[in-house]
Amino acid sequence: MPPITFKLLHLTLLLLLLHICRTNASLLYRRKSFTWRATLDSCTGIASSMEQSIFSPKEAELILPSKSASSAFARHEFCNYPQFLQKLSLTLGLCRVLPSTEHFCNLCTSILPINVLSFGKPVLKQRSNSICCVQIPIVGGLLAKVNPDLADNGFLRFIWHQEKNNITLVTEIAGNFQPALAGSTVPIPYWRKVLYSSTQRLFHEYVMRRYHGFVLKEFDKQCLDNPY
Repeated sequence: MPPITFKLLHLTLLLLLLHICRTNASLLYRRKSFTWRATLDSCTGIASSMEQSIFSPKEAELILPSKSASSAFARHEFCNYPQFLQKLSLTLGLCRVLPSTEHFCNLCTSILPINVLSFGKPVLKQRSNSICCVQIPIVGGLLAKVNPDLADNGFLRFIWHQEKNNITLVTEIAGNFQPALAGSTVPIPYWRKVLYSSTQRLFHEYVMRRYHGFVLKEFDKQCLDNPY
């Protein structure tokens, strides 16, 4: 390797390490744990999932933001979840979110005009022991089986708990969500259950794990920009 090339490579690695160190050093909070579970009911075809992260300050003396400040932050992040799905680092530019006159927005593929999921308008909900709860209805798309006679075809639920020095972020698929991969026959054939569990179920867990990390970084950034 020519000396000048080696020096450039060495400098690039040093800059990369410096960037990583600076990024990690700026974090005020850390994720203590991430847990998830997901099921598909063979008798009804209804799928559900729950993901939970617990965040805590890195330094014991660090005081958490007020509940009102955290509530405003969480509401903004939760309501903008569909926009997160089009991030280049997540879906490699293969998806984009478009406004919809019929619904709130559609998650579509970038190359072909395929509507993957349609979302209704986010709704703020009151929930005991939480400072913010938002539900985003699932109202259509290739991955969802929608019954027009039902008022509830499933929804995404986002919950923010905050007490003492811990923040708990919970995301869920709840309601009557029926994935299209499960088919229309009940009880669900075993092969369809395996197909859903090994594809859409795992991809959803990956997306939510990334989303929880994204929310943590955004929360950390807000706390640095607006110290309490």
